[in-house]
Amino acid sequence: MNGPRLRVLHVSAYFAPAFRYGGPPHSVLGLCRSLIRAGVDVEVFTTTANGDDPLPPAPDGVDYQGVRARYFPLAWPRRYWRAAGLADALDRAVTGADLVHVHGLWNLTAWAGVRAARNAGVPYVISPRGMFQTDAMARRHAVKTIAYWAAERRHLEGAALLHATSDAEARSLSAVGPRVALIANGVESRTATPAQIADVRRRFSLPDQADVITFVGRLHPIKRLDLLAGAFTRLRREDRQAYLVVAGPDEGGYRRQVEPLFLEVADRVRWTGAVEGDQKWALLATSRAVVQCSNSESFGLSVAEALGAGVPVVVTDRGAWADVSSVGCGDVVAHDVAAIAAALARLLDRPDEARAMGERGRAWVRRAFAWDDIGSAMRREYDALVSHGEGVRRAG
Repeated sequence: MNGPRLRVLHVSAYFAPAFRYGGPPHSVLGLCRSLIRAGVDVEVFTTTANGDDPLPPAPDGVDYQGVRARYFPLAWPRRYWRAAGLADALDRAVTGADLVHVHGLWNLTAWAGVRAARNAGVPYVISPRGMFQTDAMARRHAVKTIAYWAAERRHLEGAALLHATSDAEARSLSAVGPRVALIANGVESRTATPAQIADVRRRFSLPDQADVITFVGRLHPIKRLDLLAGAFTRLRREDRQAYLVVAGPDEGGYRRQVEPLFLEVADRVRWTGAVEGDQKWALLATSRAVVQCSNSESFGLSVAEALGAGVPVVVTDRGAWADVSSVGCGDVVAHDVAAIAAALARLLDRPDEARAMGERGRAWVRRAFAWDDIGSAMRREYDALVSHGEGVRRAG
C-alpha cells in the first residue's frame, strides 16, 4: 500500500505462541502480520504469560513469524497481567509511534498501553476481544464494575476508535461513545494431507471410517461443554456411531468438573489437549462437523477455521456466526441440547449435503476473511485517524 509508513505499537496481555488462551493470540498475530504486509511498522508489547509454562522473557524484542515482539516477565500481581518493565518501555517507545493499538480489557498490561498513549497525546485504538460483552462482563462482575468506574470507562471513552470483530460485539460497544469499526478476524486455512489425517486418526484412536464431531477451544465454563455432553449423549442413544473429539487446553482444571457429564459416552470421547499447527488442520479435515455452543463469542476462531477447512458447523444463537445459515454452510440453533443434537444428526445422516455445506463455507471464508483484506481495512482506519489528526479523546 502506498503512503508513509505508519508506526503502531500493539499491546496485549498475551501473544503468540501463548495459544492456550484461545483465539486472541492467533488473531492478534494474524492482524499484525497482515498490517506489516500493508506497509505498517508494527511492534508488539506483551508478557510472558502462557499458563503454567511461561514464555521466555525477551524485553529487547525477538522476531516471531515476521512480527517484532517484546515479551516482559510477569510480576506481582500476576493475576492482573502486570509485567515488569513493560510500562517504562512503552513510555519510551510511544514517542516515536503514530498510534497505539490495545487488545483486551481488565488487565494492567492493556492499561499501561492506554496510559502511555494518553500521556504522550498519541491516539489509541481498543480491540476488546469480546471482553466487553454481557457474558464476559458477568464473570467476576463485582471486580469489573469497580475497574470500569475507576479506569476502564475512561479508557474506552478516550479511544480514537473501538474495534469489533462481529456484529454482536459492535452492538455491545455502540453506546460507549467513540466510533466503532467492524473488521472481522481473518483466517489462514491449510489443506491437510492424507498422511496427516491418517496420523491424527491413529493418534486419537479414531477408526478409519468413523464419523467425527469436533469441539476446538479452551475448556472453560463459558464454552458450555455441558450442552455438548447432552447433545452427544442423545446421538449415541439414537445409535449413531460417531466419535467426539474435545480439543483444547484445560483452563483452571475445568475438565475435572465437566468430564463426568460425558460418562455415558466416555468410550466415544477423545480429550486431546491443545491441538495446533498441522495436527489441528488434520483434525478438522477428518471431522464431519465442528460445534460451538459458548454462552458468548466475539468472533469464534474455531468456527472460521472449520469453515476454511471445508467443514460445516453447528453453532448456537449466542455466538457471532448468525450468517452461517443464510450462507448455507451450517446451522444456527437454539442454545439447548435438543437443538444441537438435531442439527448434528442431520449432518451425520446426510453426508453429501454436509460436504456441500462445507464447500460453501470454504468459499465464503476465502471471499470474506482473507487476512490481507483484513489488514488493508485496518490500515485504512489507521490512516484516517492519523490524517484527521485524531488525538486522545478526553472522557469525563
